[in-house]
Amino acid sequence: MAQAEAGPQSAEVKVYLGRAVSGELGPRSLEAIQLAHRALREFGAGVLAERVADPDYRPGLDRPELIAEMMHRELLEADAGCMEMTGRSTGVGFEAGWLLGRGRPVLALYDADVAPASSVVRFPPFDHCIPFGYHDLMDIGGAVTDFCRTIAAHAAYRAEG
Repeated sequence: MAQAEAGPQSAEVKVYLGRAVSGELGPRSLEAIQLAHRALREFGAGVLAERVADPDYRPGLDRPELIAEMMHRELLEADAGCMEMTGRSTGVGFEAGWLLGRGRPVLALYDADVAPASSVVRFPPFDHCIPFGYHDLMDIGGAVTDFCRTIAAHAAYRAEG
């Protein structure tokens, strides 16, 4: 029923998906981003950078120009971001910062059972960055759906202007 209510508005919401794909990965980060991906799709959001939810995805160290072009295009298109930020990764921090610096909301997911890579993830200095620490992976879907409902008006406003 919640999906039916969200339908028309959520078609406008485009969410950039991010997680550490190199460096120190969180132990449950892949599972977490896959659950976030599923929740975004069920909500009806457009998902950008879906490749990070693929367990076979590898960082583009052998093709950095291609990856940079894809990231640039997707970040420009995004209304918001949904990032799994448990691990230590310059890339996911850069992506989140790029979106936040342009006033686009970010849901920062992190494993609350793991020592933080940075306190900034848990206590972000931006009003439009929403931290969500999960103990149970099954809590991620609800957090992502709530985030999408919250940003739907923001995305509609961005689409008009």
